[in-house]
Amino acid sequence: MKKAKTTAGKPSTLGGISEIFASRILTSGAAKKPIEARLAALLPVFIMSPLSAGEAQIGGDATVNADANRAASWLDGDTLTGDWAGRRTSLKEECGITLAPRLTQFYQGLAAGDGDHDFEYGGKVDLMLNADLSKLGFWKGLSLTVHAEYNYGETINGSGGTLVPPNTALIFPGMEGSDAFDLSSVYFTQHFSKSVTLLVGKINMMDIAAVKPFMGGAGIDSFWNLTFAAPPSGLVPPYLFGALLSVRTEPANFGLWIYDPDSVINKSGFEDPFENGVTIRASVDIPVTIGGLSGHQGFVALYSTESGTDLDDIGDTFLPPFPPNSPDVKDTNYYFAYSFDQYLYQPNKDSKEGIGLFGQFGISDGNPSRLYWSALVGIGGTGLIPGRSRDNWGIAYYYDAPSRDLQDSLSPGLKVRDEQGVEIFYNFAVTPFFTVGLDLQVINPSLGNDTVVLPGLRSVLRF
Repeated sequence: MKKAKTTAGKPSTLGGISEIFASRILTSGAAKKPIEARLAALLPVFIMSPLSAGEAQIGGDATVNADANRAASWLDGDTLTGDWAGRRTSLKEECGITLAPRLTQFYQGLAAGDGDHDFEYGGKVDLMLNADLSKLGFWKGLSLTVHAEYNYGETINGSGGTLVPPNTALIFPGMEGSDAFDLSSVYFTQHFSKSVTLLVGKINMMDIAAVKPFMGGAGIDSFWNLTFAAPPSGLVPPYLFGALLSVRTEPANFGLWIYDPDSVINKSGFEDPFENGVTIRASVDIPVTIGGLSGHQGFVALYSTESGTDLDDIGDTFLPPFPPNSPDVKDTNYYFAYSFDQYLYQPNKDSKEGIGLFGQFGISDGNPSRLYWSALVGIGGTGLIPGRSRDNWGIAYYYDAPSRDLQDSLSPGLKVRDEQGVEIFYNFAVTPFFTVGLDLQVINPSLGNDTVVLPGLRSVLRF
């Protein structure tokens, strides 16, 4: 597919950028759909619209919980299409069904680094559906979640020799061809009580990680880079098939996951499940209050009997595999991680506004996992600028070290270095249902020679 080139008329204002978005939509093959054509016409208006007051989410609550407020003004509602003349509310209250459609668009490019200095336009159309099955005749506490995703256009993932994808939303379920669409989540949830929950089925791990304070966001509501959206371990598929148990107690929250180590992107999960082993993950999350401000300390331990590594594992996405018939490649592996988040400022305990610090360190045995260890730290929050309480922002640094065994096995033919990078973003909440975000990533790449600079623009529209 021919790559889009930047021109001398690069946008210098939000209005100019909106014209770029509109023109790319109207000229792309996939963008001839009515929903995108309407967005192209609305973009210039939205970007120049005033911001309505309210609160914002940090990293994004689960999108399926989105609801249409019965606001006095159309621009004050949580969704573009409102309450559908009351049908949206009645569908939820009477049938237990919640629908959350969304369109996310990206314009991102390689401004410096190895390769063509192109800017690419791509997008994700997704729909989250949640059904409270108890209202449809099933037993209490049972629900069904389905997440449909469609990626279109092009992406700069892989440009410049970066190890970790700089655009999370467009790496899964893929780009172009038959891999662009998937039901990334189809799972049942059983609430045994207010404190015990079980998820079973095909589960999108980007959605699970999306609720992490100050980061998460699935590459849509917060940071773009995969390191911050879903910190890599090399042993967790982006879409997995298995069971996730959560137990909440007063002193701590506990988790136990048992899943197939193979990725189920573009699969149901029932094709030869657990053929290559099983992975067990245990976690504990401890609420911590320091100076009256809330936070968490978390620990993860993971063990897998997977024979080899899946090329789609989070953290191994762009790393080359071990050469065929490599000696001394083990069949089992482990992973440990420590993470934290802590508010540094909060107007009041229940406010979603505030500033917080976050970080994580993870390490594996580096064989057969192709990622040895990774670390990240950052600061983020919501409402930095007075009067813009819905805006969210963040700045973070990461360092990823590929497997030393992998480096040795590929040397001297291919040099695989450690990678480090910085990302900074700011999301402008134009209305409660429409945001425009600016992003900049500067990366010292693992597989490239020159420093990579990746500026980007993102818009999110909730219907």
